Amino acid sequence: MRIDWKGTIIPKVKELIGSYSYRPTLRQIFYRLVAALLISNTEPTYKSLSRATVVAREEATIDPLAFQDRVRTHTQGDYGFDSPGAFVDDMLDQLRDSPDDYTRPMWTTQQTMPIIWLEKDALFTPVTEIASRYRVKVYAARGYSSFTSVYEAAQDIRRLMIPVKVLQLTDFDPSGEDMVRDLEDRLTRYGAADIELEKIALTSDQVSTLGLPPMPAKKSDPRYNRFAQSFGDQ
Repeated sequence: MRIDWKGTIIPKVKELIGSYSYRPTLRQIFYRLVAALLISNTEPTYKSLSRATVVAREEATIDPLAFQDRVRTHTQGDYGFDSPGAFVDDMLDQLRDSPDDYTRPMWTTQQTMPIIWLEKDALFTPVTEIASRYRVKVYAARGYSSFTSVYEAAQDIRRLMIPVKVLQLTDFDPSGEDMVRDLEDRLTRYGAADIELEKIALTSDQVSTLGLPPMPAKKSDPRYNRFAQSFGDQ
């Protein structure tokens, strides 16, 4: 099926962008289009979408800065105060506002503290926008988490001195299912003793309930056979 990128997809992309209260990533828009059955869930299609949106941004059909780029491409430049007086004024403003900043910890007096762990870095902004309202810490990875990120998280959890529930969001595929076991095993080995881990998305039941389009599991994934035995190859 030939995709009408300019006449159908780009207007839909523009509509979807307008539904967010923040700048989404291109990957988020891609998944929304897949869920709407407008495009297929394949990497070549994602690359075609990327090219089409570049053209649309160059032509100003959509906002050139519509998408968030989660890869840091620059660092902070020059900073400072125009004069000593400006510095003093800024410090005084902060002092006057300081009573409004006083708060008590929300979770340390609770029986359990939640944290959220994401497989997809692209989900960091939308999940954090909600989690921050409740002061829930969010960890984001790109696939399997690195030693450093898991070790540092384990030390953070150990210092909390209260039980922690890890709410994990991964793909529903061979690697995504295995990441649950992997993360719990490594957090425990690295010192996070009192933890419980639960995968809250994406699950087999959610795929069925929401009618999400299937995507064949990669047979090249070394965890494919175990996944296929439990769920089939979709």
